[in-house]
Amino acid sequence: MIVTLSTNRKWFCALNTVARSIGKTVRQLEWLDTFELRVPEIDGDHRVMLDLMKAIQRAAAARDRERVEHCLDRLLAFSQSHFAREESLLKRWKYPDTKKHAAYHAGLLARAETVRQACAKIETPEAFEECCEEMMSFLVADVVSGDMKLKSFLQNAGLVLPV
Repeated sequence: MIVTLSTNRKWFCALNTVARSIGKTVRQLEWLDTFELRVPEIDGDHRVMLDLMKAIQRAAAARDRERVEHCLDRLLAFSQSHFAREESLLKRWKYPDTKKHAAYHAGLLARAETVRQACAKIETPEAFEECCEEMMSFLVADVVSGDMKLKSFLQNAGLVLPV
């Protein structure tokens, strides 16, 4: 059983509900065209994040804890860089909710770090794998819900590539 905050569990369950509504679970990580913002800088980062998540899943399935922890560290570091790049773009584009979106990113990173720390204390492979899935769910949430709020703003402002 993982040691985590109740808000983290609620967030994970909410994400699974969103993922199921689009026919996926968090465990089935694959890129969907609906995730595209059609902003190459952001979409490219999201694809890198997804590839890192898949590497974590493979390592967890192989019970390679050292590799999982290495990939989790890379994912968190890359996510932090991605969020900074995205927030810089939002400021440049004068997105009206830039501060709110930056606070959302900070919350995602804080929750992911809390769960990562809890994962480090877990001893059983099954619980560790579940913990990794939960940690990744916060970052998937950025694509599934957080950035989708940007989509209409970007389209209306003409800041996306044509379909």
